[in-house]
Amino acid sequence: MICGNFAHSLRIFGRYLQNSNFNFMNIHFKNIGIHLGTRVHGAEVRSEIVEAIKQSSDKIVFDFTDVETVSNSFADECFAKLTLFFSLDEVKSRTTFINASPFIKAVIANSFKARLSQQALA
Repeated sequence: MICGNFAHSLRIFGRYLQNSNFNFMNIHFKNIGIHLGTRVHGAEVRSEIVEAIKQSSDKIVFDFTDVETVSNSFADECFAKLTLFFSLDEVKSRTTFINASPFIKAVIANSFKARLSQQALA
């Protein structure tokens, strides 16, 4: 578990948010934890993702190598709430998920479905 100002750690140390030479920005979630479960961490990572999308044309790669679980809460805060800032089409075109287990893929997909349904009702 990471303590302290998590978002600050992302920005300053670059251990979690890494630029490559191919106009991709990689977020290696295993460096955050193998069990991603809290809304707090999800919101902090989302904040960094929003800034990265606004400030760069790079595609953001969410790498789930060695991550075992992602909770519904983390997925909603980190990924689905991106649709509060950008259209779903923009999120799809600017991000991609790699090395996610079928379980993690399902949790993330369900979080998007629930968030978009909630937004449609509002």
